[in-house]
Amino acid sequence: MALKEKLEKLKKLADQNQEQDWDDYKELWKEAVSELQNTIQYKWFDEYEQKGLMSFAIIPVKRMEPYIGEYLTTTLEITLTNNKYLILEPASGVTSEYDGKLEFYMSGNIYKKVSILRKIINEQEHEWYIARSFDPKDHFKLNKQQLEKLIEEWLQ
Repeated sequence: MALKEKLEKLKKLADQNQEQDWDDYKELWKEAVSELQNTIQYKWFDEYEQKGLMSFAIIPVKRMEPYIGEYLTTTLEITLTNNKYLILEPASGVTSEYDGKLEFYMSGNIYKKVSILRKIINEQEHEWYIARSFDPKDHFKLNKQQLEKLIEEWLQ
């Protein structure tokens, strides 16, 4: 994205900030985070938990952000065998490129980290993406197979 496009997007975001109902946005962000955590835990990885290969913990955290203010949300901690932990942590409800960002990482290893980005499609729909870097070519739609592939890679 060229500098001019980025600056125009930032200006558009600033203009929207004056019109945006940030309390509604904050609630939608919190719901989206919770929905993603539930999808991972209960839809995608439930079989692993049932077999004792993973366990999950939901940890409440307080966040303070520009525009949306202070709010309570949760971090998902996935425990694997051999004391390995995966963390899905909300980072920001508002970014310049996407409509929210979480960090997904292996605890204790700074090289095993990706961003999970939310893109709002319309008022009722959003999509999640795994971003391995800032380059859009390294952004992939988040699904069970992509997440399993990433974790498998990290466990090598």
